[in-house]
Amino acid sequence: MKKVIKSISVLVLSLSLVFSGFVFAGNVKADEISEWKASAIKTPTEGNLLGAGYIDVEFDNSLAGYTYEVFLDGNPVYWKDGDILRPELDEDESQGTRKTFKSSDTPKTEVYTTSVAKHEITVKATKDEETITSDPVTFYVSKKGLAMGDDMGNKVSLKKLNCSWYYNWNAYGFHNSVDDGVAHMPMIWGGPEEEIQNQVNELEYDSNYILGFNEPDIEGQANMPFFEAVDMWKQYVSPINKRKVSPAPASPGGTSKWLKSFVNGDTYCWLPDGSWDYYNMYSDDPSIIPIEVEGVSDCDAVCLHSYQNRIGAGGLIQAVKNLWRDYKKPVWVTEIGLFGSKSDSTDMSYENAEKRAEIQAFMEEVVTELDKLPYVERYCWFSYDVESANAIDNFDGSGGTSMFEYCSGLYTDLGKAYSEIANPEGYNASKISSNEMFNWDTRVKFAATYNKSKDTAEISWDKGTLPTMPKMDITLDDEPIEIENGGEIDVSALDEGKHAIKFTLYTEDDTTVMVTKTRGFVIDRKVEPTTEAPTQAPTQAPTVAPVKPTVKPTVKPAVVKPGKTTIKGKNVKKKSAKLSWSAVSGAKKYKFNWAMNKKFTKKSKTKIVTKTSYKVKKLKKKKTYYFRVAAINDAGTGPWSNTKKIKIKK
Repeated sequence: MKKVIKSISVLVLSLSLVFSGFVFAGNVKADEISEWKASAIKTPTEGNLLGAGYIDVEFDNSLAGYTYEVFLDGNPVYWKDGDILRPELDEDESQGTRKTFKSSDTPKTEVYTTSVAKHEITVKATKDEETITSDPVTFYVSKKGLAMGDDMGNKVSLKKLNCSWYYNWNAYGFHNSVDDGVAHMPMIWGGPEEEIQNQVNELEYDSNYILGFNEPDIEGQANMPFFEAVDMWKQYVSPINKRKVSPAPASPGGTSKWLKSFVNGDTYCWLPDGSWDYYNMYSDDPSIIPIEVEGVSDCDAVCLHSYQNRIGAGGLIQAVKNLWRDYKKPVWVTEIGLFGSKSDSTDMSYENAEKRAEIQAFMEEVVTELDKLPYVERYCWFSYDVESANAIDNFDGSGGTSMFEYCSGLYTDLGKAYSEIANPEGYNASKISSNEMFNWDTRVKFAATYNKSKDTAEISWDKGTLPTMPKMDITLDDEPIEIENGGEIDVSALDEGKHAIKFTLYTEDDTTVMVTKTRGFVIDRKVEPTTEAPTQAPTQAPTVAPVKPTVKPTVKPAVVKPGKTTIKGKNVKKKSAKLSWSAVSGAKKYKFNWAMNKKFTKKSKTKIVTKTSYKVKKLKKKKTYYFRVAAINDAGTGPWSNTKKIKIKK
C-alpha cells in the first residue's frame, strides 16, 4: 500500500513538474514575442525623415522556425527579377512575387515610395497557423535636399531646412553641425582614372544611393567622353553595392546627347587629327573606323541639372518629363538654380526685393510640381551666396537665390520658405526663428576701391553678423598682403585694368576656410581732357620750329608674366610631402598651393617661396592632397602648373 501511494505521489509530482514546465516555457515565449513585436524593426527608426525612392529596411528574424515578410503601409511588397515592382510608376504587381525570409537569412530588404507623406513599416512572422505582427514604425518621406559644397559655409544647419538628404560633390560627408541628422549622398565625381580610383577609396557606405559623374559633358567639370565614362563606370562604379544615379550632364533640357549615349550605347570614331566624334557623321568615309560602345544598364535613376537666367518653372518641368519619356527611370534633379548678371536684364541680386519675391514664387512652384510627379525621387536647390560669391562662376547677379549667407549661416527669406514647404504632413519640422534670419544691412562687408589721386587701393571690412572677426588672409592678385582695416595699398607699380582683393576667413580653429570673398577694383590713371576754351587764342604761329631729335630714345622691353612650370613630388616620412618644380625664366618667386580636393577649395593653403621646392608637413595619413605652383614676377602671376596628387601613406 505504501508502495502504491508512493508511486502515485511520484506520478503526481512528475505531472506537476511537466505542467509547470509548459507554463514556464509559455511565459518565456510570450515575453519573447512581446519583446520581438516592440523592437522587430531596426531601420528605419521612429519619426525619421527619409529621402524618397528605395528605402532600406532592417529587422529582427531571431524567432526560430518563423517566416518573415515586410509590409509598407500595411501592403505586401512585390518583386520581379530581383527588384521591387513600383505601382506608383505603373508597374504591375500581379506579375511579381512576395519576398519572405527565414531565420537563417540576412534580415535586410527594401521598400519603395515617392509619396511625400507619413508611412509605416511592419513585419509579420508566421509559423504554422500562427502570425505575429510587429508594432509599426512610423517614418516620413521627402524629396527635398540641398547641394552644398565645402566653400559654401560651415555655419548653416541643413536640418533647419528640413532636408531629407544633401550632397557635396564628394565621396564623404561633412560630419559636423552642418549635416547633423541629414543623410549624405556620396558622389563619384569623375575625371581621370586615377582620381576616380581615389574617390572610390574614399567612399562612405552609410547611404543606399551613390551619385554619378558631375557634368562630364563640359570641360570645366568632369569632362569625360561618353565612352570613357562608360568604361570607368563599369570598372569602378558598377561593383559598388548601392543604388546608382546616372551622371548629371550640364545640358539642362533633359535631352542630353551625352546621357543618351552613356545609357543606351552609341558608336564613335577617332579622326585623323586625333580627336573623336560620333560615327554617324562619317559613315560614308571608309577610312574612318566605327567603335561601338554598349551603354550602362545599372542606373536606377537618371539625373538632371537645371540652371536658368529667366524665371519660369515650365522649362524645368518639361525637362523632367523628357527624361521620364526617354528612359522610364526615376529622375533626380540634383542642381536647381537661377543666375544673372548685374549688368543686364537678368539681374537677380539679393538687394532687389522684387526679384527675390519672384525667385521664391519660382522655387515654390517647382517644388510643388516635382512633389506631384511620382517618377521624381529627389531634387535639391543650389544656393548662391547673398553676394553671389562662389568659386564656380562670375554671375554677380545671382544673390537672390541664396537660402543662407555662407559665412554666418543665417537663413534668408528664401531659405525659410524652403524650410516650410514640401514637408510631409505630420512631420515635426524644424522651425527657423527670427534671430536665425539674415539681414542684408548687417552682413559681413568687404570693400576695395581705387583712389586715382593717390594711386592707391583703399581696403576695408565689417564683421557684420559675426560675433568677432575671425582670422583672415588677404591677397592682391593672389599675392599675400598685410593691411589694417581702412588702410591703403600703393598700387603705382601695377598695370592699369582690373585687379582683385581676395579675403579668406577661417573658422575658430584658424585652419579651415570658412568663406572667401573677392572684391575687384579698376586702375585708371588716364587724365580727363579739359573741355574749357582757352582764355586767349594765340595771335601767331611759333617763330621757331621744333628740333627733331637725332638720337632714338631707348625703349625698355615690357615685362611679361612668367610661363608655366611643371611640378613633381612624393610622400616622405612623418606624414609629409616633398614637392619640386622647374625654374621659370624671369620668375622672382613662386606661389605654392595645396588642398584636399582637385578644385583647391577644401582646406586650401598657399605659400609664397623663392626656391623651387617645398616640403609640406603635418598632413593627415590616408588622405589625398593636391599640389600646384605658379611663377610670379613684376608683371603678375603666371599660369598654374600641372596638378600633382599625393596620397599620404607614411
